Amino acid sequence: MINFGGKKDEGDKNQGISEAMRSMSDQIGRQAQEIKRLQEALETAQQDAAAAEKVRKALADAETRMAQMEAELKRLKDQLAATGTGASSGGKSASTSGGETTTAPGSITGSVSGAFGTSGVLKIGPGTPATSTLATDTPATDGLHIGGTAYVQKAGGKNLRLRSAPGLESTVLDGLPPGTKLTLLAGPHEKDGYPWWQIRTADGREGWVAGTELVTDENQ
Repeated sequence: MINFGGKKDEGDKNQGISEAMRSMSDQIGRQAQEIKRLQEALETAQQDAAAAEKVRKALADAETRMAQMEAELKRLKDQLAATGTGASSGGKSASTSGGETTTAPGSITGSVSGAFGTSGVLKIGPGTPATSTLATDTPATDGLHIGGTAYVQKAGGKNLRLRSAPGLESTVLDGLPPGTKLTLLAGPHEKDGYPWWQIRTADGREGWVAGTELVTDENQ
């Protein structure tokens, strides 16, 4: 007797992954609408400092959740591709080249770019992102590791942008001068061609920076 059960099981597995990808894409679309609503609320609340700060924090949290959703969608796509079906979800992540010392905003993927029109630019207010490590974190390199100490490199003499989330499309919160001492909280998270680290400065500021601009020797 010929057993066809193996092919049926594989088909059921691929169908389950595809359904999970569609569900995640829908969630990303709803999250994009929530971010847009919060951004509009922030504009309205500019005259009220307390209300504006509350909305900024909500925006930062929403942006971090968006990054985690995108990471999960990518994981599902890779899992489906590993089955040999060649299937993929609607929407591809956009990457942006150029140094982190210049402004080069990217676009939000999939249904997110659909929610914001053809420009694909999503501007989020500053705030403190979640400190959890994202699903796509990669092994640390160049001596950098979670819990360790790093410094903004002095080569080039330019400030390093402190961002609200990984990626070139996220909001710039501040500029960190060369030689600034940092504590590494999470990472590295690969996005837009950079390894991103979540850091905390000595004065308590937190955010994400491009790991290519970090060194372990304060004299470098």
